[in-house]
Amino acid sequence: MTPPRRAFLDLNDATAEEPIAEAAAETEGLFGPRDRGTLKADTRRALVQLVRGPYIMRERHGNLWAALERDESVIRQELGNLFLELAIDRDSGLAFARNLETDEDVPKVIRSTPLTLIDTALVLFLRDKLLRGETGRVFVGREEIDDDLGVYGTAAGVDAVGLAKRINASIDKLKNNHILLRSPEEDRFEISPVLRFVFDAAQVAAVTVELRQLIAAGGRLVEADEDEQESGAADQ
Repeated sequence: MTPPRRAFLDLNDATAEEPIAEAAAETEGLFGPRDRGTLKADTRRALVQLVRGPYIMRERHGNLWAALERDESVIRQELGNLFLELAIDRDSGLAFARNLETDEDVPKVIRSTPLTLIDTALVLFLRDKLLRGETGRVFVGREEIDDDLGVYGTAAGVDAVGLAKRINASIDKLKNNHILLRSPEEDRFEISPVLRFVFDAAQVAAVTVELRQLIAAGGRLVEADEDEQESGAADQ
């Protein structure tokens, strides 16, 4: 016997009578009768940018940064309701949301991005270059990246062509995650200051030791053809 069809309410159905009747009885929001938001528009946009990620930069998001500074306490409260906390580095003009650090069992809202061996080596190289750079923006060229990561071919179990392919994939991943930013020059990138906060000093030291041991031993990390074995993870 065929079970009866299940009926589902279309939550996006604009003809549903009950939500509209309820909306008509209340004050219309900034963005129409269905808007229940109480914060200013730019504050809400700043909040969305923080939750969606990866960050707010003073130089790139001037209006959102101004809203963040004006309504910081409100934004912190709203993020807290989502088990998130606000991190701000005022010197570099950078703000981002991260998962609430607690011993309690709470949801992890910000996803982590798995890092391959080559991803990890690249992130550490870029972070070191960023920290060694003088005050201001720090840039890196593709040639510098190739020179630094060239020693990882054996550990990754690939030849020069395969290594170049994986370096390309790592660069694309960091570009998509806004770690490497476009610059006017081809094959040259600005390193996002957010990279200062991806790992703490203890994590950097531990991973660096492991990478150096791999290189010194001339060992090979067995990996799949496209997706290398994960060697770490970075929050968005």
